[in-house]
Amino acid sequence: MDKEQSWSDWIKERDDPRIAHTRPEALDDITVLDLSYKSFAGCYCSSLLAEFGAEVLRIEPPEGDFIRTCTPYGMLYKGEGLNYLTEGRNKFHITLDLKKPEGREILKSLVGQADVLIDTYKPGVMDGWGIGYEQLKEINPGLIFASITARGQFSPMSRNPMPDYDNIAQARSGIQSGTGEIMPEGKGYDECPWAVPTKAGPWIGWAQPATFTAVGIMAALHWRWITGEGQALDVATAEAYARFDDYAALWYEGAGVIAERFGSMDTAAWLYCFAPTRDGAVFLGGLRLEMWQAFADMVGKWDEWGAADWTNLTVFTEKEQQLKWAPLVFAETHKYTNEELVNMSIEYAQNGRLAPITPVVAPVCSPGETMKDANWLDRGIFTPVKDPLYGELVVAQAQHKMTETPIRTKWVCRPVGYDNEHIYLKYMGFGPSKLKKLKGAGII
Repeated sequence: MDKEQSWSDWIKERDDPRIAHTRPEALDDITVLDLSYKSFAGCYCSSLLAEFGAEVLRIEPPEGDFIRTCTPYGMLYKGEGLNYLTEGRNKFHITLDLKKPEGREILKSLVGQADVLIDTYKPGVMDGWGIGYEQLKEINPGLIFASITARGQFSPMSRNPMPDYDNIAQARSGIQSGTGEIMPEGKGYDECPWAVPTKAGPWIGWAQPATFTAVGIMAALHWRWITGEGQALDVATAEAYARFDDYAALWYEGAGVIAERFGSMDTAAWLYCFAPTRDGAVFLGGLRLEMWQAFADMVGKWDEWGAADWTNLTVFTEKEQQLKWAPLVFAETHKYTNEELVNMSIEYAQNGRLAPITPVVAPVCSPGETMKDANWLDRGIFTPVKDPLYGELVVAQAQHKMTETPIRTKWVCRPVGYDNEHIYLKYMGFGPSKLKKLKGAGII
């Protein structure tokens, strides 16, 4: 590093996603068969691998995958749902009917040349077709066979006909019961219909297990590099999402306490909540006693609230105390705009009574505000991708900044079967006449 150059300038030159295309890709020698069907989890998992350079062959039935049609208000862009446009990235899209024997034979040939297979069919489906892990490892002993299902490959409910939906994972994980507004004491749903569990953000119950699966795949690839052995991975979406339960399981096991809904507050911390403002909402964080005191001082309540006499933060985390203090805090934050509160916190850190101690204040941003945020624009996450088919589109990208093998979005999506000609020629040696025959038979 040049002695005259700052660390931030030096690392930006090497991490900037705008130059990612000039660097090698970490997984460019890995071939992935993505057989995920009706599952955003499979799509998200293969997107992570494709961003690292793996050649992902997205294999859909001839009519296309249902997941392409999931989109806000039925909106389509050049025939594609907006959700799929975000997760078709960097993948080659081919079609193959696995319900037909010839389709399964073609898959077996592809497996012989692949490193990873992603499966989201219900347990037993692939095995029943003769293309489960036990059968395919005979063809390719080094295959990493990764399954993402609702309840796992083995369990009392593994063969339950209930499908694997994002919200099922949320519902069964034990997490969502603790989200949403507090049910007032002695009240019920008839009187307070709003006090119900709140759905988490888009696809989180699928994106999180998909991430776990991608990490597992890369660990399995490393193990194969050491031993030459492939293996099967089994991820259940609700089980994976339950990993986010944090202390809830320990709290229940050790003290018999079931984590309850607590609105925008947190049973383990105070000051730690979302609060209303004149023009929106902010997050407030004061995880140490002096930060909570600093907040009281910042809003002019040092004397009235007796902040100088506070000696223990633990008492403030108790439910009754939080319910007492939250309305008082919200009444103060509602006097200011988001920007005013953020600026007040920065100013307090410089000149306040407890400086440099200050409460944390962060505005709750809309998607539009986030996409215009100078910080994220500088880091390139919302740099438009120039796709040859769909034009210039903004899809969040380059979450990993890496100096030698950075991830990148090379293209956004492909229509159903768009790469049939290229991929089947490359891997199977099929020419136009063979493809025409297969299409006529409904196999591709």
